[in-house]
Amino acid sequence: MNERPSGWYDDPDDDTQLRYWDGILWSDRTMPKLRPGLDHVGEARPVQHVEEPPRRDGEPRTYPSHWGPEQSGRRDQFHGPQFQGSQPGTAPFGNTVGQPSGLIRRILATFLDRLIVSLPVSLVVLPFLGDWMTQMQEYVDRFMSAASAGEQMPTIPADLMTPPLALAGALVAALFVYEVLMTHFAGGATVGKRALGITVVPAGTAQGAKERLPLGRAALRALMKWGPDALALVAIFSGVAGFLQALIILWALSNAKRQGLHDLAVKSEVRRTR
Repeated sequence: MNERPSGWYDDPDDDTQLRYWDGILWSDRTMPKLRPGLDHVGEARPVQHVEEPPRRDGEPRTYPSHWGPEQSGRRDQFHGPQFQGSQPGTAPFGNTVGQPSGLIRRILATFLDRLIVSLPVSLVVLPFLGDWMTQMQEYVDRFMSAASAGEQMPTIPADLMTPPLALAGALVAALFVYEVLMTHFAGGATVGKRALGITVVPAGTAQGAKERLPLGRAALRALMKWGPDALALVAIFSGVAGFLQALIILWALSNAKRQGLHDLAVKSEVRRTR
């Protein structure tokens, strides 16, 4: 019989393992010799044997003290690596709830809002465009006939341009009203913004605080956002409208809070909600 105190010793069957000697017999409890995280054997070091009383049924396994204080003790006290700066509510790649929204999310949200508003406006207006559609079909037929015969193309009648402009104007007006109401009364998020996980809040709002943009500021913000679309309906202002739309987008890339010109004007921010 081996006369040695109970503790952890070199495993007689595997020189890379430690096996627990209970003072009488070898137990079935083993563990690696190396400290966790080492991928090779470094400088030879004597094994420090640790006295441990026999483990009762259900008692958690303990670790040798030479593994270090963070690994020794009860298994349930080891929580794995903790990354500096990790906080509850954070998302991967630095995208955190409450941070300024990226430009891609805002553009996609605006696109969704256009689709959502366009459908009901079109359903309301299209029944009144029956005569216009007939006249447009007649003009297309004349145009195709002239093109086939090699004749001069007919000039488009001015009255054919009025209904489309009216439809576009109705859509811009609907988008303006929709933006104002949703920004002020629906927690700063239109349907498109809610789908993309962003919302409009007053600048400086504390994270988690439920503050909404006042109605007047929400109206001014919507006017500056959709105003270029209204200007584009007038031919002589179409170039200016395009410039203003580009300026609003590019301005949001020039500052850390991603505020467009309309946000700066009314002191608002677009933040992520997830």
